[in-house]
Amino acid sequence: MQMRTEVAVIGAGLAGLIAARELIAVGKQVALLEARDRVGGRTWTVPFADTGLSVDLGAEWIIPAAHSAMVDELERYDLPLESPDGSKDLVATVPQDIHADYQRLLDYVNTDAAHINPKTNDWYRSVAHLDQPFLDYLGARSECDAAKDLLLADGFALHGADPGRYSTINLLHDVAAFGGAKEAFQADEQRVGGGAQSLSLAIAKPLASELRLNWLAQRITQTLEGVEISGPNGTFLAQAVIIALPVNVLSSLKLDFYMENAARHVIQEKHPGAAAKGWASVSCPEPIHSSGWPDAVEVYSRQGARTSAIATFAVAHPSHEAALQNSWRTVRSRHPKVQWHNDFLSHDWLNDPLAQGTWLSAAPGQHEGLHQLADNPPPIIFAGGDVSRRWYGWMEGAITSGLDSAQRIQAYLTQAPVSPAAG
Repeated sequence: MQMRTEVAVIGAGLAGLIAARELIAVGKQVALLEARDRVGGRTWTVPFADTGLSVDLGAEWIIPAAHSAMVDELERYDLPLESPDGSKDLVATVPQDIHADYQRLLDYVNTDAAHINPKTNDWYRSVAHLDQPFLDYLGARSECDAAKDLLLADGFALHGADPGRYSTINLLHDVAAFGGAKEAFQADEQRVGGGAQSLSLAIAKPLASELRLNWLAQRITQTLEGVEISGPNGTFLAQAVIIALPVNVLSSLKLDFYMENAARHVIQEKHPGAAAKGWASVSCPEPIHSSGWPDAVEVYSRQGARTSAIATFAVAHPSHEAALQNSWRTVRSRHPKVQWHNDFLSHDWLNDPLAQGTWLSAAPGQHEGLHQLADNPPPIIFAGGDVSRRWYGWMEGAITSGLDSAQRIQAYLTQAPVSPAAG
């Protein structure tokens, strides 16, 4: 059975939800198709029973001073922000000679990031000569392994990938967007009260009649009649489509429409974002926040009603589970006063067929393809944090991309000029 709609939005993460809401607000008929049994995509908040807390298995942090669109959305739905428990303890106790070498590396980063204007669509062209693995960039600028480890931990906190695989210009882009290395690495992070998914749930609530959960899109075909989206649950024929899915999922779909070669290459190659995030139930005498490399790259705690929850991140290598096991051993050594209750919680996003990776971190040579994806012309356009212009990989980018995609589709449907992607 073929159903018809004016606009089909594929994916009910933040970008898809925002795009659907905006189009419905201007009177467009929308079908919001989500393959999962929930909204939120890579924002997923779940109860951690042993602690009495709800914890984020995916995206968690925002930077209010920089992420204005996210702040606006939280205010719109009356959702609070919460500061982390305790303060960071990352470089304050580093020996002076190591700290001096670390500062020299930060100076290199600041100097190179100054060549980037993150508000321009082709920002990556100005630093094309630095489109190399971040590990290579550091190796050419310092012989101090301890100082390099500090910056590798900084970079992982932003990009969640193996530094031998993600491009230096990713990190330079974020430094430019935040206004400097210090602002990027020591930003005032906050989390959404009630968890990051609470925003997705709030946006989705009035969209119940347009939302179809457990609706898997398998093929998207541009025809003379419109755009056909087909899957096990049937077929939709739409005048326009917004594909708001993680980039690494796109190779699982049959995409029968024109795309530039570099865009198709990125889809097939996939990006290297691969962070393992885990939670454990513990008792600890005071809040914890520490960092290291390569295991337990970042560690922080939250005080619950019964016990505390402690989180850690690491590169998901050789696997999600192995990375977390190595990290938990490191946390035990680094924080010997912690008492463990052996209750653990995590989600393997790399082996999740509807994610196939964590937040986007581009490999060398992928930026042109990502920008071609973002600029794919109507009637089929892409949206999401993975293809955001200024804040790719962040919830902020998902929101700005969702808003922008709605504006571009609205222009297309009213036969007005369609601007290049800017979200």
